[in-house]
Amino acid sequence: MENVNLQEMIRQIQSWHTEAVSGRNDGWTQQAYRDRLETLHARVTAVMESLRPSHVETLQENKEEKE
Repeated sequence: MENVNLQEMIRQIQSWHTEAVSGRNDGWTQQAYRDRLETLHARVTAVMESLRPSHVETLQENKEEKE
């Protein structure tokens, strides 16, 4: 497994963003970079959601603490 440091990841994301909005790229190329960013966003969102307790669990914990 290759380790990529955080700064490298951030640089890559910034590069994809630059290409996604660059007027020198045609629409297909811009869309390809947007698609990469959308895929990354969806995956990071799913990972973050798995780290957070669900709203229902939080409500249950709060109820138990009050009792």
